[in-house]
Amino acid sequence: MSMTQAQFQVLYRDYGPAVRARCRSICGNDADADEALQETFIRAWKNRKRFDGRYPLAWLQTIARNTSIDILRKRRPWADDPQVWLTQAAPESSPAGTRLDVVRLLDNFKPEDAAMLRLRHAEGWRIHEIAEHFDTSQRTIRRRLERLEQRAQALLRLDT
Repeated sequence: MSMTQAQFQVLYRDYGPAVRARCRSICGNDADADEALQETFIRAWKNRKRFDGRYPLAWLQTIARNTSIDILRKRRPWADDPQVWLTQAAPESSPAGTRLDVVRLLDNFKPEDAAMLRLRHAEGWRIHEIAEHFDTSQRTIRRRLERLEQRAQALLRLDT
C-alpha cells in the first residue's frame, strides 16, 4: 500500500503521541525521544510502500523500538567501570575507577538485550517495569537478565 503525503500526515497526527511515548520509555529522556520520534517517521515514510495498511500502530511501534535502540547504541551514556555498572542501579554515582567503555561491552549483546541491561542497571527500572515494557512475564525478564548479567561478567573477566 502506497500512502499519500496527506494520509501520512494523518498517521503522524493519530499515532505520533503514542510513538513518542514508546521512544521516551526506551530512551529515557525527552531529547532522545524527540530525535527517535523524528527518525521513526522518516523511516516509516521511506518504507511506506512495504506497509500493508494493517495495524499502523504496531508497525510504527516496531520502527520506534528499533530506532530508539539505535540511538541508545550510538550514544555514549556511561564511561565507567562495567563491574560497578553491573552491580549498582546508578552507575553515574559510582566511584571513579578504571575507565572502561560500557558501550563496548553492550556491543556484545543484541540490541534488545543491551536495552534490557541499560534499563535495569543504568535507568534503575524494576523487573515488572521491564516486563511490561517488553510485553512479557516478570519471570522471563528475571531469567533473561540473569543470563545476560552472567554473560557480561564473563566478558569482563575476558577483558582483564
